[in-house]
Amino acid sequence: MERTCVTGSAAVPAGRHVVGMDFKYDGGGPGKGGTANLTVDGKPAGSVKIPRTLGYRLSLDETFDCGEDTGTPVAETYKVPFPYAGRIDKVAVRLGEEVLDPQQQREFDVVRGRADMAE
Repeated sequence: MERTCVTGSAAVPAGRHVVGMDFKYDGGGPGKGGTANLTVDGKPAGSVKIPRTLGYRLSLDETFDCGEDTGTPVAETYKVPFPYAGRIDKVAVRLGEEVLDPQQQREFDVVRGRADMAE
């Protein structure tokens, strides 16, 4: 298992803040890498190159948690569920457009069970 950590160079002071992460995909089909850019209050706070991503799907027992992690921890440095003691006012996820060439789309559809390789 490979994990990538995006960190900033400065601690976030107490108080209300907007923390963001923008992922710039390298493209070229499912599972390719990209760059994760971390912001705090709209200002750059850290950046890291991620060599590859999950190409198709997550396991059914994995979760998308906010405020605590009830599935696989994002880091081995804490034990699940590791609840966040603060208050999260809002979580927004914006997905970009899926851009695949016809062959990549066909392979993706096969994996998702929406097409047959014989087609």
